[in-house]
Amino acid sequence: MNTNAQFRAVIFDVDGTLFDTLPSLSAAANSVLALVKLQEIPASILRKALNHGLEHMFREAIALQTPEVGPTLATELENEFLQEYRHRWLTQAPLYAHLNVALVCLRDMGLKLGICTNRDRSSTEVLLAQSCIDDYFEVIVGMGDAPHPKPAPDPILIALDHLGVAAHEVLFVGDSAVDALCARQAQVGFSAHLAGYCEQAGDLLPNVFSFNNYAEFTRRMFGENSSTSAVCHA
Repeated sequence: MNTNAQFRAVIFDVDGTLFDTLPSLSAAANSVLALVKLQEIPASILRKALNHGLEHMFREAIALQTPEVGPTLATELENEFLQEYRHRWLTQAPLYAHLNVALVCLRDMGLKLGICTNRDRSSTEVLLAQSCIDDYFEVIVGMGDAPHPKPAPDPILIALDHLGVAAHEVLFVGDSAVDALCARQAQVGFSAHLAGYCEQAGDLLPNVFSFNNYAEFTRRMFGENSSTSAVCHA
């Protein structure tokens, strides 16, 4: 299978797709909660909320507190969480294995690459730069860059316009039901990262293909026996 022949561009989600960010984000959230003696929330519970953005994830942690946290304190804690995360935890998120090789292969085959995320642009740029993959991407669409965030199609449509490609020429790679719905509404192809943060594989349907790691992604994109696949895995 040579999926690459169908597409001129590949757009990636960030959290749970390019980077394993949940451990660092939940650690930042729980460190702030612990300072004011609030209940720490397991990462497994915050997993789904992260798909809607960093702030949404922390608000979920606040909403789960008993007794209820007042709005003034909740706002103060959210601001402290964002500062704590950016200053201490942001750069600790690792890339998923074999992603660098996949990006090299995509670039060398002439595909345009972009980012579409519900995380803010500034922290996205830091993540990409600290992992030395920022030069691969021609466009970043983050929280606040579109009229409505994912799962609305707006962020993808903005990326398509910037890249100069039609919807049928684009593959969107993500790990959540939010990503799958965004792709469907934007009428682009979808590839599901099964090792991300979605709890049920069925939430990632329909997709062009699913994959467990980026070595598998590269094989699916370029074909098991293609010369490109062989070079990328040398």
